[in-house]
Amino acid sequence: MMRYTIGIDAGTTNIKAVLFDEDGNEVLVSSRENEVLEPTPGTSEQDMNLLWERVRECLYELSTFMNNKEIRASAVGICAQGEGVWLIDEEGRPVRNAVLWNDSRAADLVTSMDENTPELCRTYYETTGVRPLTGNQMVLLRWLNENEPETLHNAAHILFCKDWIRYRLTGTCGLELTDSVTSMIDTSTETTAADLLEQMGLGFCREKLTAVHRSDEIAGTVSETAAEETGLPAGIPVIYGAMDVSATVVGLGALAAGDTCVILGTTCACETVQHKKDCRFGAEGTRYERHPLEDLYLYLQPTLNGTPNIDWMCEQLAEGMPFSAIDALIETVPVGSNGVTWLPYLAGERSPFFHPFAKAEFFGISRSTSRADLIRAVYEGLSFSIRDCLPEHPEGTMFLAGGGAKSPVWAQMIADVTGMKVMTAEGSETGAKGAAIMAGKAAGIYADYPEAVRKTCRFSAVYEPRQTRTAQYDILFDLYRRIRQSHTQVWYDREQAYRTIRTIQENKQ
Repeated sequence: MMRYTIGIDAGTTNIKAVLFDEDGNEVLVSSRENEVLEPTPGTSEQDMNLLWERVRECLYELSTFMNNKEIRASAVGICAQGEGVWLIDEEGRPVRNAVLWNDSRAADLVTSMDENTPELCRTYYETTGVRPLTGNQMVLLRWLNENEPETLHNAAHILFCKDWIRYRLTGTCGLELTDSVTSMIDTSTETTAADLLEQMGLGFCREKLTAVHRSDEIAGTVSETAAEETGLPAGIPVIYGAMDVSATVVGLGALAAGDTCVILGTTCACETVQHKKDCRFGAEGTRYERHPLEDLYLYLQPTLNGTPNIDWMCEQLAEGMPFSAIDALIETVPVGSNGVTWLPYLAGERSPFFHPFAKAEFFGISRSTSRADLIRAVYEGLSFSIRDCLPEHPEGTMFLAGGGAKSPVWAQMIADVTGMKVMTAEGSETGAKGAAIMAGKAAGIYADYPEAVRKTCRFSAVYEPRQTRTAQYDILFDLYRRIRQSHTQVWYDREQAYRTIRTIQENKQ
């Protein structure tokens, strides 16, 4: 008899609940838009109750389908956007809107830490494997402590996004390793970074943190209350789950050191699997996150700027053209976009470099520049950004996932720019699939992860790099990198100039 699992993927802009059979086929996908709020410029928040309502709606759609087909899920897995701060009180109610991973309210705090407390920054980097960034949970907790102390006073539990969803499903309040490693865990012990919390002035937060669990541990079962809300039967096991980028590597079958995955989504997350013993925690330019499997980490370079560049291009340049027409238009333009380079930094940047005030721009426009040139340049700029996040001389195979992987033209361009063989996953919900695979392993559907991958992971297309184009892109990538490096100080100067202008304008009003 065929067995089934459910994978939930709560991304920044979309929420999915997916029913999988044990062979990894997507039986039904239910999705809802996830609303992002911007109370003030540079901030990014979500209403926690509204997010749960969207998850509930997705699960109810799945449960209705399963009831009609007389199907029962064996287990539920969850993955979601990482970092940020999700706070609840003793009664399990949100204390405030969640502050998201792409929020930049702490930009001045991070700059101040870099300039005034370099030793603290070094300790932070070496302890967690991640340098202080605006979206890190510990940095945001410090910002809240300095600017909204009553918020932390009212919070009983500090969570991440998927922890909030699991709490609503099971009533179990707990943390999980792949999310917590983003800034709250000492990688040497894989326990709470107590000393670092003290140095950050957040020692009191330790009592608001629960024990940290493995991704595939069973956290509890669907509660009676959640069963009424979602339509799922009470008693279905629910695992602790994982951060979305960590779940995706499992959904793609990246279980071995050297495997590289790129998620073409809101963030273009580039990740290479490494054994823990080979990681260089705190080495300049590195960032490490936890792989869901034991002893493995991810060398992760998650840009802040992925497919929103494509969204902007569609709105401002493509004038409603379908993606098939955009792909055809791109193919009419030669490598190099007739001299135009796009820097894809719409909202600052964090990988492979950190700059809170980085901005996007077209470099090299001339009188002969066409709309087609600009459109191709956007795709090339994103492809250069991906290469910028990889080792200096990338080798091996790259697995592509995310919405952007649907474009064969972009997938081939990425192969050409990086010089790597690129494989695109069959099916679209690789994060949810990874969560479902882990749930299936916990429920005994799969004996181990290699068996699960053999049964569930398939690929729809393979793209070999075209060496003539790769040679051209080697030259253009060097130019791209030098352009963005030359802007480091100018971006700071721009921010200061516009702050001064805004002050003058406000005073005149």
